[in-house]
Amino acid sequence: MPLLDAAATARALPWTPLMEEIGLVCREHRDGRLNCPPRQVLPLRQDGVLLVMPCLSDSLSITKLVSVHPLNAALGLPTIAGEVIVLDSRNGQRLAVLDGPALTARRTAAVSMLALQYLARKAPRRVLVVGGGVQARAHVEALMALHPQATVHVQGHQSVPAFVEELGVEPLPAESQTRHAWDVVVCATTSRVPVLRPGVGEGAVVIGVGAFRDDMVELPPELVRDAQVWVDDPVGAQAEAGDLMAAGRFEPQASLEDLVMGERPVDDGRTRIFKSVGCARWDLAAARVAVRG
Repeated sequence: MPLLDAAATARALPWTPLMEEIGLVCREHRDGRLNCPPRQVLPLRQDGVLLVMPCLSDSLSITKLVSVHPLNAALGLPTIAGEVIVLDSRNGQRLAVLDGPALTARRTAAVSMLALQYLARKAPRRVLVVGGGVQARAHVEALMALHPQATVHVQGHQSVPAFVEELGVEPLPAESQTRHAWDVVVCATTSRVPVLRPGVGEGAVVIGVGAFRDDMVELPPELVRDAQVWVDDPVGAQAEAGDLMAAGRFEPQASLEDLVMGERPVDDGRTRIFKSVGCARWDLAAARVAVRG
């Protein structure tokens, strides 16, 4: 049984096939062909959580085990650790074990890029990414690969991210957020307070991927209240999307699945927000691509 480390897992998940498979999984879920129960979120010490995420299809099934410790960054340790176990649904034979953080980073960025494909009013030219960790880096890599015409600026939540020089993107001081008109803003932090200054992101596509618990808030509530909102997973978002809860948006939101199935945003000039909390369907899509490749 193949055991893929982080680098091998990332190589096995090219952006375009991954986005295509996520779209296919959306259609299969709409047709009732997937069993994807809500993930279990179990508390761990030091503000950590253990996520248990299964998803089953007729041919291939997965279970992802991921621990997330936001306080690890201050200790010089990875925030996310985990693995994805892939098995043949027909006989239970294990097909592969994939690196959980690498798979999560790639599939989350691919979900964002698929949403952006439907929500962008034009090809993005100016992009702001807020965050300094694995998710921020994955989104920068995806943006550079899929939108080479864009200039990507990166702002760390507390300092300049280590990957800025390596990837050749533009570091941005905190006070500079408001000096630009952004086409796309990506927030990829585990912050409990908004990381965007007032007015930043208005009229743009804003993607929030870092806040995955009800007590995490990256996006200013006033920005969320006035925006068109889509989510990656309606069930998960209602239970876990702190950004939406802080803004008082408790009602079910339109989803990535709706976009894939043909729904389109209203062209009224408002900010378009895509809020992602993650679900095992995206892990299943990634596992399919990795095993096939």
